[in-house]
Amino acid sequence: MRRWRLRLTLLLAGALLTAGCGSSTTPPAASVPVAATPSTPSVTTMAPPTTTTATTPTTPRKTTPAITATTAPPVTTPQTTPTPAAPPGLSAAAGYASYDDCQGTCSGSVPSSLRRPLHLPSPGPGGSCQPSHVTSAADYAGPAIGAGPVYAVQPSSLPVTSFIDSTWNGANVTWAAAPSYTGPVLIRGGEVGGSGSVGFGEGHVPEDELQLITSSTQSGGEPAGAREWPSFTRIRSAGCYAYQVDGTNFSEVIVFQATG
Repeated sequence: MRRWRLRLTLLLAGALLTAGCGSSTTPPAASVPVAATPSTPSVTTMAPPTTTTATTPTTPRKTTPAITATTAPPVTTPQTTPTPAAPPGLSAAAGYASYDDCQGTCSGSVPSSLRRPLHLPSPGPGGSCQPSHVTSAADYAGPAIGAGPVYAVQPSSLPVTSFIDSTWNGANVTWAAAPSYTGPVLIRGGEVGGSGSVGFGEGHVPEDELQLITSSTQSGGEPAGAREWPSFTRIRSAGCYAYQVDGTNFSEVIVFQATG
């Protein structure tokens, strides 16, 4: 037994000596069996997409000076009325050329601004007629009515007579303009408080209005620049009537009593 131990000891010592003097290669480690681990499926984690906001360089805005709104004053336009149809029994005037004494030398017509709505008066107390006052017109010798600058050279009570082959009676009326007014004139009319019409001219069928501009007629003794237009006022029957006389800067009403 001792021999066997001694022998084993010598063998070990020899082996150690051989290992110390020989190759330095370390013997491979014993292979230790490893317990099999269940395979876990590979999970790929996707990171959420990152939204990148592109930064656009901001262009500096130009500073616009504040604009103060200015309200323009309202423009007052004279109210006008379109050319109406002629009343029954009258013909429509065709501009300045319709004037009886024009003799083919007149053209054109009054501007539309003169065609203001009629503003004839109402009858007086108890339905009475209140004629315009008689005045002096541009130094005419005869009576005239109206406030001017355009006057009707006639009495406030106008006697009318019949016209041959016409249902319209009438009388001669001269229109006169003071030297202070040189523009066009539009004259229309109607019955005060009634539906009767006023016509103009000497035709069998009178015209519904009188358009006047240039006058070739003057009377002796008139002041320089005065104008006059002989004409006829036409009505169907006696009654209270009124003219409306319109110019570029005035509008007047002249009331008269027609008798016959």
